[in-house]
Amino acid sequence: MELIYQINQLLVERNFSKARELAQNVEKEVDKYNLLGIIFYYESKLDDALEMFKKALEIDPVHPDVLFNYSKALFEKGEYFESWRYLTRISDKTWEVWDMLGDTQLKLNNPAMALHYYKKAYESSNIPELKEKYEHIRRQHYKGEKLAIFCLPGLDNFIHDIANILSHIYEVKLVVTTDSNEIVQAYNWADIVWLEWANEMAVEITNKLPKGDKKVLCRLHGYEALRTDFLTSLKWENVDALLFVAKHVQKTAHMNNPNLSKKTSFFVYNGVNISSFQFKNRHPGTNLVFVGNFNYKKNPVLAIQILLKLTKESPHYKLYWKGVVQDQRLKEYTDHLLGELNLKENFILDKFGKDVDQYLEDKNIFLSTSIHEGYGVAILEAMAKGLKPIIHNFFVAKEFYPQEFLFSTVDEAIAMITSDNYDSEKYRKFVEETASLEKQIASILEILNEIETVGTKNNILSKRVESQSSSISEEKRNNSNWEEL
Repeated sequence: MELIYQINQLLVERNFSKARELAQNVEKEVDKYNLLGIIFYYESKLDDALEMFKKALEIDPVHPDVLFNYSKALFEKGEYFESWRYLTRISDKTWEVWDMLGDTQLKLNNPAMALHYYKKAYESSNIPELKEKYEHIRRQHYKGEKLAIFCLPGLDNFIHDIANILSHIYEVKLVVTTDSNEIVQAYNWADIVWLEWANEMAVEITNKLPKGDKKVLCRLHGYEALRTDFLTSLKWENVDALLFVAKHVQKTAHMNNPNLSKKTSFFVYNGVNISSFQFKNRHPGTNLVFVGNFNYKKNPVLAIQILLKLTKESPHYKLYWKGVVQDQRLKEYTDHLLGELNLKENFILDKFGKDVDQYLEDKNIFLSTSIHEGYGVAILEAMAKGLKPIIHNFFVAKEFYPQEFLFSTVDEAIAMITSDNYDSEKYRKFVEETASLEKQIASILEILNEIETVGTKNNILSKRVESQSSSISEEKRNNSNWEEL
């Protein structure tokens, strides 16, 4: 501590050469490089500072002080995306981290996300100046339009973050209900209507409520593209823009209703809230995991066949499956099969909960055997933590994931699982660069700005906004309690 105090005094005195000399005596390498980085930073030698911080992160990739200092130096260099990348990896975020995350998003022209972080900075510190900063920036970007988002209960998995973040620059009502009075009141109040899913709720609203001068968007996730009853019953002339979660979903929807190809369309994929998942360098191991509902689409039988072959190499292999059982016959069959194969101790089915980050913490491999995914948010969440993904080569998987993550046979999966080839940094970067919540929000803001200029309901914009975020397609849930308007 005495040495650190002396170095700090020398920094105050701007005696940088002596400070660097003393820093060489710091015993722990990570602390030495961090201190040298700080000294170079105060000397305004940003490239040298970045080099020292990078060396420190090679020793400890999740050291919070180094991550913050590295991010700050990157920000000063104008590398705002890289600054954001490393700030998100700090597990215990202080107000300083939230505030700087806001600064990165403001520089990246993502004001709603910036305000989201500024609010977190104030709420975690109660510093009046931070509240003033939030309110000042909000006044600059506040649009004032009333945005109502409509969704059936049980299908609201992917909309809460969007509604919350957009509320910083729009007046937002998230309407998750089947109550007709509540729906009508929110619809009449709104300037912009967002229909989450092109399902029976969208059919009712577009057919029974007057469009007027409202702007209406409809987000088509996946299963609706296969439902010709929805696609033909929905009153598309009352929809200004279609939001697709993936290209293959758009292709299927156009095939089942060719008239949709004439509609203004955008791509917006679901984004992962990366800051919610604690990253660290992980290693090969015997704890496999999957997070998702237990149904035929997730293909648990293939997972069992892979597990069987793995246990012949080592009895320590286990597969942890976290999800809701949606097909009792499939559950009975897999229980029978596990018993016949003596695998009941190796296959653990846990109830679904919201503690996904904690659940994944002691796992090594994320094994997805699904026959279909819109993209697979659960896969991306595991990758954000640094887990190695092993993904069945489902339809259009190559549209989303590198070939190195995909398998087509049991033997290929075994080889990938047992390989020493494991790179947590690569997995995390894939999500950061292609599937962040920040990218999703930026795309939505661009679309909302774009539709304000749409002249006619069937106008085809020459520009198509493609998000680089992730997408997911979900099965239709039980919506039998839907009441007609």
